Amino acid sequence: MKHLIFIFLVLFIGPRLYAEDGGGFANDWAHGYIQSIDNSTELTVLSAYSEFHVGEMLIVQSRDSGQKLIGFIKIESITSTGDGQFILKARLVRHSKFSMIQVGDTAYRMDVSTFHREYRGTTELIMGNEDPQSSASYKSLVFMGLSSGETAQTLRKNEVLVNILGYLDFGFTSRFTIGSLLPADILSTPNLHGKYKVYESDSNIFSFGMNFFQSPEGSQGVINASLYWDSISSESVITHSNLSLALATFDKAKNLTALKGAGTSSLQTGYEFVMDDWNRVLVGPSFNFESKSVGGYVSYVWIWDHFHVLAGLSTTDISKLVYNVRDGYYFNADMYWRF
Repeated sequence: MKHLIFIFLVLFIGPRLYAEDGGGFANDWAHGYIQSIDNSTELTVLSAYSEFHVGEMLIVQSRDSGQKLIGFIKIESITSTGDGQFILKARLVRHSKFSMIQVGDTAYRMDVSTFHREYRGTTELIMGNEDPQSSASYKSLVFMGLSSGETAQTLRKNEVLVNILGYLDFGFTSRFTIGSLLPADILSTPNLHGKYKVYESDSNIFSFGMNFFQSPEGSQGVINASLYWDSISSESVITHSNLSLALATFDKAKNLTALKGAGTSSLQTGYEFVMDDWNRVLVGPSFNFESKSVGGYVSYVWIWDHFHVLAGLSTTDISKLVYNVRDGYYFNADMYWRF
């Protein structure tokens, strides 16, 4: 047992500790200074750096002692002064509860390519981050494990997500994700799923999905239609809702209850808590219409630049205190990569 714990610490916890020790700003030259506070949401930054671009997120670092990170701003426009200086008009995205942004504070380009302990977890950075090279720590969750299913988010174009059991998602476009459970395809159970992001705003995302599983015992199959809704509840909480309806099914499809969106109709809601270190806690109830049972899940997700580890407990029926994947409690674990 001690050996297993040691291996877990080395493989999963060690890389995150190493990343924390390597914090700091990788782009110290890419900065500017707050020149003026124009109104309650807009400010002006003066910089000699020529490669900032509109839509980019910058970190605001206090000029006071301690040099704490006190806010995030987003570049709205860039104008050259003609003498090697650039005027950046920016919009406030988030600021500290305990510090005000002042003239003379430093605005840095964010290094989102890898984890840094200075960037504390926040839904504002997650929802506003569109950098394709970003660390997964700062990306929205697309996948919550085989037993909990997917969120309303889709992968970026050409992005790939694959878990240790062969569950594969591919970003066909930035709004349309397709995928399949590859081992099931090999074992005479062809399957395909897709999800399209219908609407996205600063705080809400709606998507529509379809799943297909063919019965291994004949030509019958399962077709599920799913509606996804993600909503920001606060700076650290995102709400996930998923209504899955079985449009076609076969008699033994109830054996797939633990596999979200396959064979049965269900309604699931839940919360994603964004931790200060960007790891996530997932918790929520679910209701299965066929079995008329209430289930749920609670999971913790460790996130690195590309690798995710998920562990927790799920149940298809909270009233049955037995270890049974079909109608009881079971251990919920997953490992997957996103790149």
